[in-house]
Amino acid sequence: MRRTLAVLLLAGVLAPAATASARMTEEYTYTYDQLWRASIRLIAVDFRFPISDRDQDIGYLLFDYRDAGRDYHGSLELVRTTGPYGTPQVRVTIQVPSQPTYVERMLIDRLTRKLSEDYGLPPPSRRAPAPPPPSDDDEDDDDPSTAPDDDDTQG
Repeated sequence: MRRTLAVLLLAGVLAPAATASARMTEEYTYTYDQLWRASIRLIAVDFRFPISDRDQDIGYLLFDYRDAGRDYHGSLELVRTTGPYGTPQVRVTIQVPSQPTYVERMLIDRLTRKLSEDYGLPPPSRRAPAPPPPSDDDEDDDDPSTAPDDDDTQG
């Protein structure tokens, strides 16, 4: 029993640690162009992180996240999507693989705040379509006021 426990403990210590592949994703109803411009300004101007590559048509941005004098590769991805009931949306995914998840959450939160400050509230999502009104055809058959009078036909 002790030997098995020791072997399992040793195997756990010697096993290679899995690398975290954290990413943070948020969906917005702002336009793609608004999100692209706000993302560039957030990364390059507000944080002053160097941008190593970007392509607006494809929707990606590669940057170096700086923390305590070290650079960490990061990426920002924009994908056009359609939300419930046909609402156009843009999915933003931020990833800084060698940093804790709270870094990506902070970047998403700052982007959300920047969008709100620069463009106001996001456009509202479309709501579910209203259910169709009940059909009047079914009600007419049961309505006694529309039935022919027996007195009129004998007349």
